[in-house]
Amino acid sequence: MLELILLLLSFIISTVASIVGLGGGVFFVPLLVLGFGIETQKAVSTSLLAMSFITVSATLVYAKQGRINYKVGVLLDLLDVPGAMIGVYLANIVSSKTLAFLFGVFLLAISIQLFRKTRNLEETPMVTKTSTNKLTAKMVYLALFTSFVSGVVAGMFGAGGGTVDETIMILGMGMPVKVATATSVFGMALTNTAAVILHFQAGNIVTLNYAIPIVIGGLCGSQLGPRLSRKLNEETLRKILATVFILIALRMTLIQLT
Repeated sequence: MLELILLLLSFIISTVASIVGLGGGVFFVPLLVLGFGIETQKAVSTSLLAMSFITVSATLVYAKQGRINYKVGVLLDLLDVPGAMIGVYLANIVSSKTLAFLFGVFLLAISIQLFRKTRNLEETPMVTKTSTNKLTAKMVYLALFTSFVSGVVAGMFGAGGGTVDETIMILGMGMPVKVATATSVFGMALTNTAAVILHFQAGNIVTLNYAIPIVIGGLCGSQLGPRLSRKLNEETLRKILATVFILIALRMTLIQLT
């Protein structure tokens, strides 16, 4: 019964997350910690294992839709590994209580960016062949900086770093939202995989009885999400996501303070 619940929740989470290019780590980690009482470090490792499958699956769909800026996506991966190494190191020297508190603060920061992005959606350009191939000097510098930061985030919080990538692509590079979301998922695929390997090497055990149903549900949702993204009102969805993030962040933060 537990496995079925996880499978259904994973399907819903990965569907919604892949629509906006945020990945599922920001949902899976608090779900495992708050809902199933798993230690934060184990929840992070389990989330990363599931997300490595989910992001690759979603990337295949976005690639068929022609929505990925591969140049930016590759740059977003260049410094992910050293960043992830630092993130994994920090995750192992910081206590579970402190890590959960920091994750709550991280979610609050994401929520603020999501609300900000909803006010900029109307100003965002449309998806064109140029927007999926554009690369300027500013974009290169921003992508390399973002790559390192998102790697740290992925290794430390198990969130994939897609939130960092997408925020910079939309607000810093002026990319179309639909291109940014697809490119973000593409960039997360390598980051998550590298972080999983590093967590295994660090001895962080993955809870397979949780990871397997999450992967199965996630693979199904990651195929559906990108296909629905063209039809849904993204601004409304982002506001809903931001609200959910705030509630989760407040709960995780308050639990650690009590």
